[in-house]
Amino acid sequence: MRPRSGPTVEHRVLAARLRILRERAGVTMRAAALALDAHPATVRRIERAETGLDARQVRVLLDRYGVPAAEADPIMAALGSANLPGWWHEWRDAMEPWQQEVIGIESSAGLVRSWHPALVPELLRTPAYTAALYRTLYPA
Repeated sequence: MRPRSGPTVEHRVLAARLRILRERAGVTMRAAALALDAHPATVRRIERAETGLDARQVRVLLDRYGVPAAEADPIMAALGSANLPGWWHEWRDAMEPWQQEVIGIESSAGLVRSWHPALVPELLRTPAYTAALYRTLYPA
């Protein structure tokens, strides 16, 4: 088994979708685990995106939840890309787990906003403002 680099957003979305489908079907974690012939912790790990999404397991869960093919087929089709490691996977050994989590979410962002009540964002700083800021932050 390869070391994980943190789930991508697509993986997290599919995992959350499986939890929602289970709850909507009124299936307990224990009953879902019985369908997989596994421990309830396995279902919990799948639903929390703590483990890869195995196609056989996902198919069994979707069948157990009574998910119609029109809803199940797109989920099954998305498994391949959801299980791909993120671009940061190559550098995971040099990163803390929390950094991998943040990058896993940020990598799917279409927009990143930053707000600080006392500072001008870096891209909008003039050279004079930057110089004054560094003199204040680093007086030595």
